[in-house]
Amino acid sequence: MTTLGRVQMANGQTANDWQTAMLGYADELKRLVASYPAAQILELGAGRWPSFKIAEMPSTVESYTVNDISAEELALLPAGYDKACFDVSGDASSFTDTYDVVFSRFLAEHVRDGVAMHRNVFQVLRRGGVAFHLIPTLYALPFVLNKLAPERLTTPLLKWLSPRRAISPKFPAYYSACYGNPTRMTALLRDIGYSEIEIKPFFGHFYYENIPLLSPLHRRFSSIAADRNWNYLSSYAYITAFK
Repeated sequence: MTTLGRVQMANGQTANDWQTAMLGYADELKRLVASYPAAQILELGAGRWPSFKIAEMPSTVESYTVNDISAEELALLPAGYDKACFDVSGDASSFTDTYDVVFSRFLAEHVRDGVAMHRNVFQVLRRGGVAFHLIPTLYALPFVLNKLAPERLTTPLLKWLSPRRAISPKFPAYYSACYGNPTRMTALLRDIGYSEIEIKPFFGHFYYENIPLLSPLHRRFSSIAADRNWNYLSSYAYITAFK
């Protein structure tokens, strides 16, 4: 179990800055996938929009499967992808011991039962397989507000703060089992059965960039929180867990 130190990156960001989490996700995923010689990989909750083209993945990939709860969404997938239609927090028994790498990006917060999701991922992984997730984390203020405030307030706020990311209709967010504290998340995943577990918290949030007076204060606060390992105040985290 590790956390990232405040190492200066080539792009000017630090190793535990929220932008590093966004920019580094693809490379980290591909590094994990490349370690399996005939990788069967599964992306959760992607519907008709997989995060990556098949050609973007390492040459070791044998199959790239996309999951969604909606068969209608999966029917719109581009050619070349396999499909796995199941509820990530429901019954996944048809896919037991199938995949080497299971990954998701900004799915976990929309799942009502996050523990059930992690159990299902463990179930569908082969022994030695790895789960890799990018999640928003509690108790970052934007996500606490998103969790507690009614949709009629959070939807227009999202459109104002980040119009490019606004989704209509906006998916409900529950933040079940979405924690940046490594001790808490590691205990949860170990109880499920995972062995090697790494939680990497990241700090800061792009919402503040549109608020001139708050933006520099937030950057300073995020820097202090990272330096002092205030992981309960992280904004995002990588979860890497091996079966």
